[in-house]
Amino acid sequence: MVVSQSPLKDIGASHQLPESGLYVAIVNSSDDAIIGKTVDGLIATWNPAATRLYGYQPDEVAGQPMTILCPPDRIGEIQDILDQIARGERVQHHETVRRRKDGSDVHVSVTVSPIRDEGGRLIGASSIGRDITEQRQARAAGELARRAAALQRVNGNLESFTSSVAHDLRAPLRALAGFSEALLEDCGADLGEEGRGYAERIQAASHQMAMLIDDLLDLSRVARAEMNLQQVDLGAEVTRIAEDLQRDGLGRQVQFAIQRPVQVRADRSLIRTVLENLIGNAWKFTAGQDSPLIEFGTLPAAEEPGVCYYVRDNGAGFDAAYAGKLFTPFERLHSAGEYPGSGVGLASVKQIVERHGGRVWAEGAVGAGATFYFTLDPEAIP
Repeated sequence: MVVSQSPLKDIGASHQLPESGLYVAIVNSSDDAIIGKTVDGLIATWNPAATRLYGYQPDEVAGQPMTILCPPDRIGEIQDILDQIARGERVQHHETVRRRKDGSDVHVSVTVSPIRDEGGRLIGASSIGRDITEQRQARAAGELARRAAALQRVNGNLESFTSSVAHDLRAPLRALAGFSEALLEDCGADLGEEGRGYAERIQAASHQMAMLIDDLLDLSRVARAEMNLQQVDLGAEVTRIAEDLQRDGLGRQVQFAIQRPVQVRADRSLIRTVLENLIGNAWKFTAGQDSPLIEFGTLPAAEEPGVCYYVRDNGAGFDAAYAGKLFTPFERLHSAGEYPGSGVGLASVKQIVERHGGRVWAEGAVGAGATFYFTLDPEAIP
């Protein structure tokens, strides 16, 4: 049988399939790749659409095994299909990957049917292949849209849930804080030292819980906040943060080394939250140092294009073995008694940096200070 404009080589008279002018015209005009093959999987016919899809001319594939069209990890499929054909079964709309002559892969839907002679003897198989790249892309886009819609619903439910829980928890917490304060003021003399200690611990715990709720709400808002990219000078933002800390720092003398200008395209409010958390941490963990120093600057990014930004201090540092916990909500490497905080700030930093297409990490050693690095999407750098 010859259905291509250029006849294939005769691969055995016993395997030649009947042909007619109308049949050849139909096959040659099809937009689908139609391939005839022997029961052994050797290519016998090849229509023009097969050339368009796979890139081979008819004489290049004559007598070649169908595996010539398979990526290495798909070669076993051919034998499975031949086994089904040998059992008289059809393979319908099987989605798979085939390899073109130029080495590129294409997603196809393949239907394979047994072909029998007039006596019912199996003499070959026809394979109809259709490029489904666009359909797959449309399905993927639809699935992405469905997931985005589902995520939006989940975020909306989470926002409602978080706000509701925060509201419901704040009332009893205010009661705990208020009554423990009243207990200390009105009945402190009767409580004794141990009783006053218990009341003070209740009061402190209620204040700590209220702070955790506020931080949890802040973390939730960071994840949902709209992004408004604009040009921002990170050095100028750090300078303003440092001035605020020094003004409210109860006489602390901290030296700052700030690189300026450091221009980026970012959401001003969100990126300021990043800097406030990183500079605030450095301020907190340099308490007690004789000559506290906080630095902000840039370096060439080592593992990716663009710039790496850093905040470095000579404070308490941390055990590098636990660096992975730093950006997990409510994880702390120091006790609240040593340094106040809930452990949410760095989790917010991670979320914001990732929303800007970057990443964040830290290096440090106990007693030797810490350095926090972050990157942003290089395309966002003006």
